[in-house]
Amino acid sequence: MLALADLIKPGMRGAFYGRHSTDKQTMETQRSMAYEFAKKYGCMITCEYEDAGVSARKKKLDDRDGISLLLKEAIDGKFDFVLINHHDRIARNPTEHQKIRMILAGCNIPVVISSSESLYDSGDFIVDLIKDGTSKMEVDNTRIRTRDTAKSILIKGKWTGGKAPFGYRYDKVNKSFSQCGEELTIVRRVYELYRNREGFQSISRLISHEFGKTINKATVRWIITNPFYAGYMSHHRKSEHSRNSITPIENWLMIKSDLIEPIMSLDEWKETWAIFEQRKTGNLNPKMYKTSFFLSNLLYCSVCKGILTGKDQTTFDKKRSKLYGKKWYSCPTCKYKIELDRIHTVIDVVLKDLKSQNLETVSLDVYNELLKERQLVTDRLSRTTVELNGAEHQLQMAEDQSKRLASLVKDLETIDDNTKMVQILTLQKEHLSNRIKKLKTEINQLEKSAQYLELIEGNEDEITRNIKSMSIMTNHDNDNDIRKMITYLVVQATFTPKTIDSKKIVTHGEIAIQTRSSLVRTTIS
Repeated sequence: MLALADLIKPGMRGAFYGRHSTDKQTMETQRSMAYEFAKKYGCMITCEYEDAGVSARKKKLDDRDGISLLLKEAIDGKFDFVLINHHDRIARNPTEHQKIRMILAGCNIPVVISSSESLYDSGDFIVDLIKDGTSKMEVDNTRIRTRDTAKSILIKGKWTGGKAPFGYRYDKVNKSFSQCGEELTIVRRVYELYRNREGFQSISRLISHEFGKTINKATVRWIITNPFYAGYMSHHRKSEHSRNSITPIENWLMIKSDLIEPIMSLDEWKETWAIFEQRKTGNLNPKMYKTSFFLSNLLYCSVCKGILTGKDQTTFDKKRSKLYGKKWYSCPTCKYKIELDRIHTVIDVVLKDLKSQNLETVSLDVYNELLKERQLVTDRLSRTTVELNGAEHQLQMAEDQSKRLASLVKDLETIDDNTKMVQILTLQKEHLSNRIKKLKTEINQLEKSAQYLELIEGNEDEITRNIKSMSIMTNHDNDNDIRKMITYLVVQATFTPKTIDSKKIVTHGEIAIQTRSSLVRTTIS
């Protein structure tokens, strides 16, 4: 391997590459050392490439603009050598180190570490591999130390740093939080809208309209999922590998802090989190409420037992500012259809039935029905857990048996009974492993459903509030509110066509609606 003086000659064109991980750092030290080196060897730095505020651990090589441009222009011959401040400035991943070395070596461009006046490529593959591995180990250790330090600070109820959540300000001198009243009014409204089944994007638009302040849906999401508003600091809430990903709550560390003046109780926040969990798994899609077909997924045909689907055949004429066509409920099997407005006359009947009853009795009936639903989920969870335990036991037995028989196989070429049995056990283990994975996913979803039913749908106070608010509704209220009422009260609706014309349009029929507290029947004509 040639010495540094043999490679770097006076008059050569140098390129400086610098990188730092956070916006709090600067490039000046790295740059000044590079220019001192160039001056010492009688060279000039003609190109500069920087990745400022870019983590080499979090961002891949191809996603870092500075180093990507350097490698491209190295191929174009824009400089004769590269100057870096330290081995870990150019990369952190051993594979990326080797890729950079191969590209620059192919261009006959040496890389010099200015801090030690040594070559980045030592010429010894093993030595370079050790240096690359050490570089990665250092950053991993630093990350672990930083994480552990933040965790120990959090356990004491202290702030670990960073920007305070929306609605609060952090005083670094006094080490305390203060509330921003206007922003916290928005936060309270965000939680209210979310509990009323609005989605993140919808909440973002409503907040902009109501308060004249723009907050994007990502901000809404972070507000909803942050226990800070209940007086708790959290650790490991965000995923290390994605800035916008939230880790499962069972992996969090949550500590109550006296520094925070909360705006809600922990139970209130947990109720909201339960809704978030259900939506995340797709079991509670906010879009299910944004439909003019109030009985969607609830209305069944008494003839074929199939579910009636909604068909919107309306068109809007912009020139005449007029709406043409109609909306229909139709049975895909029996092929008949009935106008939406005629079916929806039943809404008045449901509301009338609700108002005629004792609201406390209705609330109790709804609560008892939801207890049955909770019990069904609990029973299913119990059965699935038993099945999981059985599958894990079978897997352990298969693994033990496989190891025992494998030790009896003389060589890989032997096809005897032991070899065949090992192959069979290997397939069985693969099947069991897949089954265990699916069962664990199912159990996780069932646990979240059970929590949701307990905290939200099965909460007596919540049920009473909902019933009282629904009892003062009318058929002319907001479509979303009517849809929410129907999905809350109605278990199932069954439609029976009595008269159907030649165009398969129902002109007369009956509908029976089973609510959580009573059975309502009416004629549709």
